Amino acid sequence: MAEEIIALILLASSFLVAIAAIHHYVKSFIIPAVAVMMALGAISVFLPTPEGFEFEDLYHFVETEMSEVILLVIIPILIFESGRKVKIGDLKHGAAHIGFFAIIGVIITIFLIGFSIGAVFEIPLIHALLFGAILAATDPVAVGAIFSKFPIPHRLNTLIEGESLFNDATGVISFNVIKSIIFAGVAFSLLDATLSFLWSMVGAIALGSAIGWVSGKVLNRWNDDEHVDFTLAIAVAIGGYAVAEHFFHVSGVVTTLFVALLILRTHKEIVKEVRTLFHKYWDYLGFVANSILFFLIGIPLFVTHTDHSLWLVLSIPIVVLIASRAIVVYGGNTFLKLFKVKVPMAWQHVLTLGGIRGGISVALVLSLPATYEYKELFVTLIVYLIAINLVLNPVLLTKYMKRAKLE
Repeated sequence: MAEEIIALILLASSFLVAIAAIHHYVKSFIIPAVAVMMALGAISVFLPTPEGFEFEDLYHFVETEMSEVILLVIIPILIFESGRKVKIGDLKHGAAHIGFFAIIGVIITIFLIGFSIGAVFEIPLIHALLFGAILAATDPVAVGAIFSKFPIPHRLNTLIEGESLFNDATGVISFNVIKSIIFAGVAFSLLDATLSFLWSMVGAIALGSAIGWVSGKVLNRWNDDEHVDFTLAIAVAIGGYAVAEHFFHVSGVVTTLFVALLILRTHKEIVKEVRTLFHKYWDYLGFVANSILFFLIGIPLFVTHTDHSLWLVLSIPIVVLIASRAIVVYGGNTFLKLFKVKVPMAWQHVLTLGGIRGGISVALVLSLPATYEYKELFVTLIVYLIAINLVLNPVLLTKYMKRAKLE
């Protein structure tokens, strides 16, 4: 037993060394670090491991035993990590655009992807819509790694961050609604679905704001150091998500987002040095959480198998994904012009190329029950789609932003 523990400790240490090396060497890469972590997960199945340990066993353990941990721990960490950077005032200025794309845009995306994938792979519509919900939301972390390398207008950055954060919430809510229809046999009702969606959003906003405000006031009274601030923030991020999902039955994603928005806004007595360290801690935690998540999703590249031809797995779904994003962005902005909400065409190109999927999609597909008949296919498709998305889109986006005039 002692030898097995030592072997696992050494394996974990090697993993941390790999994370550090990747973070060091990919800073100037076009491709974000999470894509390299996926590649590491893919090739790790061929590396020597301690006796009796296989990476396939690790993956199967994660998808069968740790799905709740992914949803209840990793997702709230990633949401809080992204949400703490956004300012409420900025969101108000882009509310019309963010609201349209985070709600209507996500719903349209679900149906565009669902109908297309269902027809190609001959999947019943409700199951295809579940796949669409998994891929509906863009990932703020993956696309942020690209945008951080270029100076972009503040308003465009707000639109990108705001949409990616709120469409995460809409995507997860839609995923849960469709999943309940499939696994719990709940009959679909447009009225019930609408009321459920409204309650999930409004209730979550109220709950998250309350938790964030109270937490900020507590930190004002304690007036302590960055360790206390960081520890309490982790507690309310994860705890708030769990309370929202399991006691109030509202969106844990939206709850955690508003906890992040309110806690620092309310905690005004925090000194500049403490605030700086607080953000550095969260940067690190988000980096580790994403590294672990993308490493795990890279393992199925050579573990899972599908009966469908490789060209279908690789070509058609990625075309569907890119086309659905383009339809939503260009069509949505054309519609918004009727209400005097205008976004420059150059910005629309950036928003289209910035529709990168990542951590949320990974967590949702892994959370599906192991016995679900389409899980292996969905995991395989998601893995390849995200891998291609994280390589193709950053290259195209980087080339475009080098010559684009975004003022």
